[in-house]
Amino acid sequence: MTDRQYLELRNHKLTHIPVLKVDPAIFEATFIHGCSMQNCDASCCQGGVMLDVEERDNILRHADLVHRHMEPDQVHDSGQWFDSEEDLDGDYPSGRGVGTQTTERGCVFLKRDGRCVLQTAAEEEGLPKDALKPFFCFAFPVTIDSGVLMIDDPDFTNRPECCSLTPGGSHSVLEVCSWEFEFVLGSEGIKALHALAPKKP
Repeated sequence: MTDRQYLELRNHKLTHIPVLKVDPAIFEATFIHGCSMQNCDASCCQGGVMLDVEERDNILRHADLVHRHMEPDQVHDSGQWFDSEEDLDGDYPSGRGVGTQTTERGCVFLKRDGRCVLQTAAEEEGLPKDALKPFFCFAFPVTIDSGVLMIDDPDFTNRPECCSLTPGGSHSVLEVCSWEFEFVLGSEGIKALHALAPKKP
């Protein structure tokens, strides 16, 4: 797809991407009846995740808090939580991204029950649930790639009840992922996104 085929979204909360491009496929993507992000089995966490370096630094500042909520077999050495190399990437507010390390279970922060220890720690300590967990983890399967708002490639899983796109499904991605879109774009941004949708005949 060329840039000329992207739609443009200017009214949203992502100040580091003033003109956010929108993949029109968002308006065509569908899921089967009964699919829900609440059915997640953490398949998306198997390869680790990418996050802003400022998010990494925030997690490291709260390392003691995270340790208190880790399971015994999780990696407690915070020096082994993140990749050593950073990527220059304008999709992150700081312009730099970094990945989490992985174990045989998946992301270093993934617990046995499929929950993220960063979210668990924040919630149990009375913090907002997104105080530690990375932005793109909450946003999934909504993502931004090279300044383009899109649905992440679900080929790693075959779980249509969760977040695998299904041609001819009964529910649009905007319906199923309404929370994720609003999380990424803000309340005004999601209104602006809906305004971009093709008018039904």
